[in-house]
Amino acid sequence: MTRAICAASVALLLAASARAQDTKPNFSGTWSIDLAKSDFGPAPPPESVVHVIEHKEPSVKDTATQKGSQGEVTSDRTLTTDGKENTYKLKTMVGEQDVKATSHWDGRKLATVLKFEIQGAPVNINEAWELSADGKVLTIVREIKSPQGEFTQRALYNKQ
Repeated sequence: MTRAICAASVALLLAASARAQDTKPNFSGTWSIDLAKSDFGPAPPPESVVHVIEHKEPSVKDTATQKGSQGEVTSDRTLTTDGKENTYKLKTMVGEQDVKATSHWDGRKLATVLKFEIQGAPVNINEAWELSADGKVLTIVREIKSPQGEFTQRALYNKQ
């Protein structure tokens, strides 16, 4: 009898653990970049980046403000995690670009494919968002393919 109770308890714990791993993270919050732990590849690093994210599944609204040597720019985008294509305007120091984005869950990571053009040249970005186990660090990895070459950026953000 004791073995049966012990076995049932272990089965319940394993089921609860599996369910917890299936739970999608919520990226909501204000996130400030940790420049010391980030790598921008050949691109010059910004002075600062802050993301304000409102995540109400399947919608993710991201307002990003970046400061750099050329000034400050704020961009808004809304993505959906259901694999449907979303279009938004990306504001850059040289103007606005139309971006097509498709996002889906890859385990606990939010994977997004971004496609746009800069001065007629195609740019493709594979972006992955991942939240730390304690929910205090957001890691965004971007694999960028452009006419200037291919490179990867890894940015770590701390929750405020």
